[in-house]
Amino acid sequence: MILTVLFWGNAFVGIKVALRDMAPLDLTILRFFLASLFFLLAMLLNFRGLPLPRKRDMLRLVLLGLLGGVIYHVFLNFGEQFIPAGTASLIIGSSPIFTAILASIFLKEKLNLTGIMGIILAFLGLFLVSWKGSGEELGVGSVLGLLAVLGSSLSWALYPILAKGIVFKKGSLFVSAYLQFFAFLILVPFSYKSLDKIGNFSLSSWLAVFFLAFFCTFLGYIFYNRALGSLGATVSSTYIYLVPVVALIFSWLLLKESLNFLGIAGALLVIVGVFLVNSGYRKGFHSTGEL
Repeated sequence: MILTVLFWGNAFVGIKVALRDMAPLDLTILRFFLASLFFLLAMLLNFRGLPLPRKRDMLRLVLLGLLGGVIYHVFLNFGEQFIPAGTASLIIGSSPIFTAILASIFLKEKLNLTGIMGIILAFLGLFLVSWKGSGEELGVGSVLGLLAVLGSSLSWALYPILAKGIVFKKGSLFVSAYLQFFAFLILVPFSYKSLDKIGNFSLSSWLAVFFLAFFCTFLGYIFYNRALGSLGATVSSTYIYLVPVVALIFSWLLLKESLNFLGIAGALLVIVGVFLVNSGYRKGFHSTGEL
């Protein structure tokens, strides 16, 4: 589980490195292409063949690929062009807040007072981090970046709601593999421009893409689900609160990003708020925060 936290925390750093000479869409397409290959191999080895989804599950899998794959990653990659990786990690890490709100509306899942307090604290923390967390004034680019990553977080918040029934029936490997596959298919019509630019990408960008596809998406998923089996959902989800912490530390070490006092206070409020929201479910699920 510690490896998963390290992988997912450093995903925000990897995205920042790849974006030095890749467009957000290029990064998304290449990451999903490689991840799809890794998951295809895992499916063939695990199921001794390739199980096909039923027709009634197809639309939901396509929606999962669109929301949890394409929209989530394109918006996140676009946003990280303009805001620090650490700030992006905190916004994405707050997705259980939006999941809680949406689940209470659409799935009638109830939050107690603890969960409501968590939502308030997390939103206050996000405001502090976004407003003055890096010590820089907000410009048009920063606002666009914040809105894009917020949209990414909202799209991921819908993922557990859409995936809940089908994951229970089919298993998370099946759903994750087809998410990658359908996300890549959606992106295929836009891939011709990316193919023309492949020779222009630096070695560091290619290494970042491989890290994101293999370690963050593929291995991160495998290690997380093994942890679910051995540690249980509650303990495993507790580790996920460390992902933004890892992102903040390594973005400081590798990207020279910094947080001022308000940023640190906001980060703590977000982490505590998300913890309280997950604790506040009377009946519910934990978002993995998968990257």
